[in-house]
Amino acid sequence: MAGEPCAKRISKLVTFAVSLRTLYQQVIETFSGRYGTRYQPPIYNDPHDRDARAVAAQTIERPMTTPDAAPESPGNPALVDLLAATIRREGPIPFARFMDTALYHEDLGYYRSPTRRPGRGGDFITAPELHPFFGFTLAHQIADAWERLGKPDHLVVREHGANIGGLAYDIIAALSEHAPRVREALDYRLVDVNPHRAAEALSAMAEVGLDTVVRAEDPAALAPEAGVVLANEVADALPVHRLTVRDGQLRERWVTLDAGRFAEQEADLSPEIDLLDLPAYFADAGVDLAAMPDGAILEVSPAAAGWIRALAASLTRGFAFIIDYGYDAPTLYRDHRLAGTLRGYSEHTVTDDPFIRVGEQDLTAHVDFTWLARAARDAGMTEIGLTTQSEFLTQLGMGDLLMSLQTQPDVTLEEYYRAQAAVYRLIDPAGLGRFRVLGLARDMGDHPHALGFTPI
Repeated sequence: MAGEPCAKRISKLVTFAVSLRTLYQQVIETFSGRYGTRYQPPIYNDPHDRDARAVAAQTIERPMTTPDAAPESPGNPALVDLLAATIRREGPIPFARFMDTALYHEDLGYYRSPTRRPGRGGDFITAPELHPFFGFTLAHQIADAWERLGKPDHLVVREHGANIGGLAYDIIAALSEHAPRVREALDYRLVDVNPHRAAEALSAMAEVGLDTVVRAEDPAALAPEAGVVLANEVADALPVHRLTVRDGQLRERWVTLDAGRFAEQEADLSPEIDLLDLPAYFADAGVDLAAMPDGAILEVSPAAAGWIRALAASLTRGFAFIIDYGYDAPTLYRDHRLAGTLRGYSEHTVTDDPFIRVGEQDLTAHVDFTWLARAARDAGMTEIGLTTQSEFLTQLGMGDLLMSLQTQPDVTLEEYYRAQAAVYRLIDPAGLGRFRVLGLARDMGDHPHALGFTPI
């Protein structure tokens, strides 16, 4: 397949995997054993009807209010009380501040919890948890980056949102087998806001003799290094401001209290948002605020731009690959997404109510990749390109990994079907395959290249 156009390669992979959808039931118990919950095969609806993350996570959508249902838990009592006290003391707060506290409070935030849950938070499944093939395929990109960097004796790979190190392990395993020189040069850094997860990851790495290869780093104290940066589903969980369009102008949705419960209140823009000159940004990005329906909801993340700037500052030379669900700005800010993309995830269900299970559910919003790319350029990085996960993994040879299983006599039929099912989910245009991959480079020339973005 090496000489085929990428679109044809993707088509062949999808066709091949689709033919095996009837065999999914045979691997349900395998998935269930891995994740500790009853796995259900995907439900493939019209891709425009549901969010890619919701389809990929096998979630059940809930309306914001269900009048006849039992009331949802408000969340962690201490965190709820802290936020309520802040609002009573200071008045309404921007949603970004609410989200930041709910997810990242030092002691009470969702991402700081010492409790380990299967999956990311036990609330949905990410690509690395589907199958080792995801990490094996990314290893090809790291090996390619090593060559483009001049085959250095020391290669730093920083993985943001590393959690317990599953993706790191798969990447190192693939490099050990297929790119031993890269493996010898490798210095793998786990970057995660949760010290409990980092400690668990390092303990696991030590058990398999990788403690000299892998170490943890504080995301707030990253020294500048040359190398490669990976970030899989990190940007979507960075705090967002919630905005509303009224008569072609932007207003902000603040968090207040109504009868003791969290609620949104529309008011003027917060100082942080006002300084951004968003009308100019949207105009430059090809987004017409005046054409939007009254009441359209947009999420904007200064925190994501700040994260990209910090990432750029930590990379003296090399590459960064940002994988997440979202779109460029003209695609993101239109159609059904103008109802807002903010979602809460808990126990493999999704809700559009951010004010339940506070501190006990993940909060995410679709990523504006135009916004990220602009922040990266302003920080001195160069954009390689923006592609889909389906195209990226196909370019990197995921299909070749699948085909190679056919020649391995020790692979069972169940293991083979499991790999095929995982590949289909990873490249499915209605699910994880619709995720975007933003490639960035620093000091790699005016027109940098990377294997996952190179036309075949």
